[in-house]
Amino acid sequence: MISVLMALLQQVNGPPPLAPEALPAPTPAVATVFSGRARQLSASAPRLRDSVTIDGALSEPVWQQASVLTEFTTYSPVDGRPAPDNTEVRLWYAEDALYVGIRAYAPAGTVRATLAERDRIANDDWMAIHLDTFLDRRRSFVFAVNPFGVQADGMRSDVSAGPGVSRASLQAVDLSQDYVWQSKGRLLDDGYAVELRIPFKSIRYQAAGTQDWGVQIVRQIQRTGYQDTWAPTSRALQAFTPQSGYLRGMTGMKRGLVLDVTPTSVSSTTGRPATDGWKYGARGEFGGDVRWGITSNFTVNATANPDFSQVETDVGQIPGDVRFALFFPELRPFFVEGSEQFDAPNRLVNTRSIVQPLAALKLTGKIPRTDVGVMSAIDAPTSGRDGKTSPVFNIIRLRRDLGEQSTAGIVFTDRTEGARFNRVAGVDSRLQFAKVFSVDLRYAASITRDTTTRTGSLWEVSHGRTGRGYGYRYNLQGFTPQFETQTGFVNRVNFVRAQINQRYTIFGAKGGWWDQRQHFFSGSSLWTYEGFGSREGPLEARASVDNSMVIRGGWRASVQPELQRVAFDPRRYAQYAVLSKSGRDTLAFAPSDAQTTTTVALSVNTPQWRKAGATLTATVGTEPEFFETSTVRRREVEAQVDLRPTSQVRIGGLLRYQQFVRDRDGTLFSTQIVPRLRLEYQVTRALFLRFIGQVESRDRSALRDPRTEQPLFRRSAAGVLSAQGARRSLLGRADWLVSYLPSPGTVVFFGYGTALDASETMRPGDVERTSDGAFVKFSYLWRVRNAAR
Repeated sequence: MISVLMALLQQVNGPPPLAPEALPAPTPAVATVFSGRARQLSASAPRLRDSVTIDGALSEPVWQQASVLTEFTTYSPVDGRPAPDNTEVRLWYAEDALYVGIRAYAPAGTVRATLAERDRIANDDWMAIHLDTFLDRRRSFVFAVNPFGVQADGMRSDVSAGPGVSRASLQAVDLSQDYVWQSKGRLLDDGYAVELRIPFKSIRYQAAGTQDWGVQIVRQIQRTGYQDTWAPTSRALQAFTPQSGYLRGMTGMKRGLVLDVTPTSVSSTTGRPATDGWKYGARGEFGGDVRWGITSNFTVNATANPDFSQVETDVGQIPGDVRFALFFPELRPFFVEGSEQFDAPNRLVNTRSIVQPLAALKLTGKIPRTDVGVMSAIDAPTSGRDGKTSPVFNIIRLRRDLGEQSTAGIVFTDRTEGARFNRVAGVDSRLQFAKVFSVDLRYAASITRDTTTRTGSLWEVSHGRTGRGYGYRYNLQGFTPQFETQTGFVNRVNFVRAQINQRYTIFGAKGGWWDQRQHFFSGSSLWTYEGFGSREGPLEARASVDNSMVIRGGWRASVQPELQRVAFDPRRYAQYAVLSKSGRDTLAFAPSDAQTTTTVALSVNTPQWRKAGATLTATVGTEPEFFETSTVRRREVEAQVDLRPTSQVRIGGLLRYQQFVRDRDGTLFSTQIVPRLRLEYQVTRALFLRFIGQVESRDRSALRDPRTEQPLFRRSAAGVLSAQGARRSLLGRADWLVSYLPSPGTVVFFGYGTALDASETMRPGDVERTSDGAFVKFSYLWRVRNAAR
């Protein structure tokens, strides 16, 4: 079977690379300089047989033979100007790896650098190399480093990115993916230097004897807030990756046998209070991942029992609209590697729906102009509806490149649990033309069978323009009432939404006190699916203008007024009842009339100073309240601070205060207070200690009918009415973690977490432990090191 697959792949990909003996011997090279500002963007790098020590010194003679990429231009917040600081990036390659030497110049004492945790370098100075290894001008591997060589890596995709001004920041990169590579940096009197070694084993690329890649270098300077790029990049164009330069003519590259085996062991102990004291239970789990590079452009991954939820903590989110579920990103290594191959519009693929897989297998890669992603998984029986049958998942995602930047794709997902199933099939296309215009078309249909069989669909069409000073996006999408995906994430159906976005950007004069102003107008209307077809008025309508400014030195400020009108759909309140005036019986609850509200949000972001950075946001005004279907006055303040007293210590703090007061009578409806503290001590690049503590205080009054002020009741599925009384909670959580992570895949974690509750009295002194647990995790990446096949 494997031999047949290899033969088919070879036919599709073309002939294999030349044998080593057929290649010309490498010859010493003299450094060649490629100026970005002079648009010398077709670079080459010498193939050498030298070896270097990755220590950040750039002292070996081989670096004098490397090609030099220099003379950067600014990109953000203003594009097209000569970069204020000089940057040189040296490139050469051996048969098994690409070597990158960075020399970033800066005034003495201005570089921001910490010994940070992996992927947490966004508040430092950093540099990133983007490698478009398939030269499809759509995706790139990203390898970023701060001045100490601390790594951040992942995949940047212009295919899945939403339309708008292209971004070069790390926020535009999927940093959940981790690759094995080496880097080391050091601070200097006039800037910093970093060395990188990127093994060809760690990435995928074309199956060809001679390789041409896309390449872009991005530099972030925190003291100014500016981003610079080697290949001049215009904010007028819709996509970032197509504006990269080229790295041409690489030959004689060897990956060898790409086979990674990562066994994993997790032991945990959890406890909860019982009538006769605390009860503890212990559990041990063994699993692991296997990664096999069939060819340079296709990879097979397999996993058994990949449950790492004891280690990673979901990003804290506070819901703004309690009617809908929150989305959390995937964190498990097996699922994040190659996840860009499963990008599907409208989140039709969400691997977190595979809750506790017993085993999974996937194939990812690219044949000429076609991305391929195929995955199968078996979930634990406890994830099924009956608790006895294991759900089986199958996911297929194919996407074809069309022209320079357009794509067309199909997606199919299936979740089967005995006789029950949910299947979704969809098609999508993004058509881009004139480099600034695009049209997106999407359609998907679902069929679900459990006690009944039902079908549904979604559709979407949008058109946009991206320009340096002016851009727009018009969007219309609809979800039928019975559309369902059990393999994706769709938190709302039965609606049609129309959206209009207009953006105006103004750039300040060079050397002025401000760099950029942006005015972003957004308007939307939402109907029920049936109401849209029968031309009823919209249930919701919103309009806002985000007025933001980037001030010289990295300050950012914005003011965003918003106007909205919301009508309450009576079908959502069919289970509600209200006490009659006599108090002896209940009546059906009638939602209030439509509410019109206004809010204003103000936000200020400081620069990232050497030892601190902060954000402050305040929101005031009125907004709809969906529990009682009334209007409330909103008061909200959120402050975040990032302190870096030393290069090894980070202190992150968040405080959120939110208050809602009934507009009709001035009584308090609800309050929420959330303080959060995160302490980190990075002993070395591989070893760090972390503490996270959070307290959440919620206080909501009993629900009342806005018309009669009588108590509200809700009818359960069994027909029992229960009063919607006051709710109060005071909950806490504390987590400690010791982590040793010398490289991705090889980790040792020791952790302890405890949950606290003082809801009964709402006094912190009466807090009680409600649960706790400790865990130890060990995994080791074993990488085969034998020679090329």
